Amino acid sequence: MRPLRTHPFDLVVGLRLLRSAGTIAELAAELAAAPSQVHAALKRLATAGLLRADGRSANARALGEFVLTGVRYAFPAIRGSIVVGVPTAYSAPALSSLVDANDVLVWPAANAPGAVRGFALTPLYPGAVRLPVTSPEMYRLVTLVDALRIGDPKTRNAAREQLEVALGWRASSAG
Repeated sequence: MRPLRTHPFDLVVGLRLLRSAGTIAELAAELAAAPSQVHAALKRLATAGLLRADGRSANARALGEFVLTGVRYAFPAIRGSIVVGVPTAYSAPALSSLVDANDVLVWPAANAPGAVRGFALTPLYPGAVRLPVTSPEMYRLVTLVDALRIGDPKTRNAAREQLEVALGWRASSAG
């Protein structure tokens, strides 16, 4: 039997389970993935201790520890060539007004709504390029994770603050 290893998509499912779960089919539709992918992710998340005992909600403390301290090592981001795609990391709306960047990072997707030119960054999973349409909140969270994966310390700190609010570790500073 092969050991269950955490995949990048599992992280996305875990972040989504910070809110009420719905059915596997509903999660799959929202995340632009197959129901079998979501089911497999749930099994791996449970094995890794990233789900609560009910199996349908995230263990926010454990998930947060993994996201904030391990994701950039477990799933490193590598900048590619110039392509057209969906803005991510510090180029996405969650951080673009907070980070003064000289370049743009995108998930390659030439036909995506709002696509722009920038340096390619492979998304955590292929369906992520559809998140701005299927789940704007998940798009925000996944782009913040990308900022942790590739950003400089200032960018990572800005992303960390927003993710800590999402994880329930700190109150929102927005008025």
